[in-house]
Amino acid sequence: MNLNQETKIKNIWYFKNQQPIVEAKRKGESQNFYGALNMTKNNKDRSKCVAMSVDKQNSETTIKFLKKLLKIYQNKKIFLIWDGASWHKSKKIREFLSKINKNTTKLELFNFPPYSPEYNPQEHVWKALRQNVTHNRLEKDFSILIKDCLKFLNRTKFSSIKFENLFK
Repeated sequence: MNLNQETKIKNIWYFKNQQPIVEAKRKGESQNFYGALNMTKNNKDRSKCVAMSVDKQNSETTIKFLKKLLKIYQNKKIFLIWDGASWHKSKKIREFLSKINKNTTKLELFNFPPYSPEYNPQEHVWKALRQNVTHNRLEKDFSILIKDCLKFLNRTKFSSIKFENLFK
């Protein structure tokens, strides 16, 4: 996900016959995030998100995120379903997977169908992040906004998102 400092104005409740004033910024910094939502059934970590901020999304930063997941869920097999971003299919990613899965499969990847974010539970996490942290907010210090986003992502249980319900 890409977060930028441009203020997003959304509908809000306000006093009748009064116009709210929301300070807005049209240009600014941006930050990228990786996120993975644990959708395992009957697990204490179910509905928890693992998030990481990065300057850009590419093969190298994707591998860093995958290593983070492997460290958090060590001694467990990870089945990761993700979108079809070009860096997810790169030679570097394939080499990394071959190396870590050499003796036993630790990380198995599967792609969502192209152009179908509605099937991706992580998209619901990004939406919740925007609704709860970034909408109708101008943060002059962008680093504070990034910290607030990571805090929200890493501390919130997204139990209302049911993976099974996305395919009905």
